[in-house]
Amino acid sequence: MIQARRFVLLSLALVVFVSVILTGSPLPRLRVSLPPVMGCLPIAFANGWDMFAQNGLDVEVVGLSDNQARTLALMAGDIDGMICDVSTAILLITSGTDIVITSTAYQPTQTGSLALLTQSYFNIDSIDDLLDRTEPGNTLKSIAITEMSDIEYELDTLLTGLGYTVDPNKDYSYWHDMLQLSMFLNLGSVYAAVLPEPYITYLSKYPPIKPGSKLIHLSDFAGIDLLPSVVVFRRDVVEKSPELIAKFYDTYREAIDRVNGMSREELTTTGIDVALDLFFPGLTEDAVPEGILDDFAIPHFSYPALLDRGKFESVVAWERKKGYAWKQPAYEDVTTDEFIK
Repeated sequence: MIQARRFVLLSLALVVFVSVILTGSPLPRLRVSLPPVMGCLPIAFANGWDMFAQNGLDVEVVGLSDNQARTLALMAGDIDGMICDVSTAILLITSGTDIVITSTAYQPTQTGSLALLTQSYFNIDSIDDLLDRTEPGNTLKSIAITEMSDIEYELDTLLTGLGYTVDPNKDYSYWHDMLQLSMFLNLGSVYAAVLPEPYITYLSKYPPIKPGSKLIHLSDFAGIDLLPSVVVFRRDVVEKSPELIAKFYDTYREAIDRVNGMSREELTTTGIDVALDLFFPGLTEDAVPEGILDDFAIPHFSYPALLDRGKFESVVAWERKKGYAWKQPAYEDVTTDEFIK
């Protein structure tokens, strides 16, 4: 009788032990990094709302506001994928990092989603005036931009279209962190900067260093076909775990539907902490201008799509002309529509 009881107890203990192992086993994980731009909101919200976990996937969002640090993390294998611009993806490919562009992430379509900005205390009224400001021996260059990026590609497109001959050594200063760049523009450490949302709105709300000054839009890139951001994953992850990437995209599309269907009030109420962590990493809510989230123009997000071949090849040609890349990657070899519906 005693032996029978012991057998039953041991059996029950084994069942409980196995149940704990099964129910407590970790979910399959993907490590992704997001730049602090509007197009990353659906993935950031999906993570903040535990949507990935509810769909059986553990997505670890690695917070890196520095573009260079994010790229190096992917090259080193510390992250599995990221959202980046087309230029960064091509530079990774041509430098030997084996990645796949799995989709677009966000296509800015509205005028004003990218802007060339200056502060009124500089008394700069035009792009011509801006480019004339840099004199020999003056360390304050005309336009601050993120280095070797789609922003540089689009600014080159804008200036050459207006008839200017760009001298990067004189006209551009290069940065890696957009939040830092926006603050330096506000502090008067650069004459002008090209920034996307939400930093345009951020600067318009942030108290300027000189009372009474205001943000001046020298250009809103009207007529320029802005490039989309893209999602990239390391090729070994895509080939070994395509089911994880597919689950990631299913949740991504679900999050897009949810965000597009929510009112501004719902988004700012349920997503304020997520947005602050994404756009202003390291800053507390008290350090962010009051009411700034109420002023953001929340875009309508489209589903991920295949990167357009023409845009891909145009950026490759630009990078080769600038001397940033020396190889000609084949579009078919580095893109896939496997995860697009």
